[in-house]
Amino acid sequence: MGRASRRRAERRSAPPAPRPDSAGEPQVHGRYLIRPATLDDDPEVVRALLEPVEFMEEAMLEEIIDRMRTGWRLPPQFGTATLLLAQEHPAGPVVGLAHAIPPVQWLMEMEGALGRQLCLLLCRVLVELEAVSVADGARGQGLGHQLVDHLVRSYTRQGYQAMVGGIHTRKPHLAPYYKADGFSVLPPGAPLVLQLPVGRIQWPADASMRHLVRPLVPQVSYGAGVLNGLLAGPSS
Repeated sequence: MGRASRRRAERRSAPPAPRPDSAGEPQVHGRYLIRPATLDDDPEVVRALLEPVEFMEEAMLEEIIDRMRTGWRLPPQFGTATLLLAQEHPAGPVVGLAHAIPPVQWLMEMEGALGRQLCLLLCRVLVELEAVSVADGARGQGLGHQLVDHLVRSYTRQGYQAMVGGIHTRKPHLAPYYKADGFSVLPPGAPLVLQLPVGRIQWPADASMRHLVRPLVPQVSYGAGVLNGLLAGPSS
């Protein structure tokens, strides 16, 4: 595709302007208050919840803590990052968290193939669920699912079109867990194919990883390893 054709496709594919995020509004779910992390939250409590999580990149644990401690915000052109905490209501201990952020690093690696403008558009419609963790004493009450649902509602309201993620094959119990949250779980090592208006791109996976994917809007669908409909038109 020539540069002029690519620019026309990108203009047609532009998502609607992001709507205000309601992740900043705390919500009570049974015994728990789900809210965004703040500068006042204890980094060591968050670290204890993150340590059982097996990140695809080892540095991610410290990055999440540093972002919370410093009040870091993702530059607006790259979308929205969210760290949610769950605490016993009304002012009890923090017992759960969930973190999501657009896959900026991977998309910027694709800049040479896709062009910067299209990569930035994808940062505003595609978000990666990077961590969900619940303390032992709070498990078995659906708190992790409530955290994921809170993120899904928040990102859908902002105009995001799909949520992705990844799990390790050595934790097979996570596959049915995320399927219960509406995710499709790809086979180990299978790439996730994104069907875009300008063609297809592949998000690779190593043999120990399984991609997760969940469409957030009606025009986006998943089947047979392909996420279809991203940037195809306005969210309905």
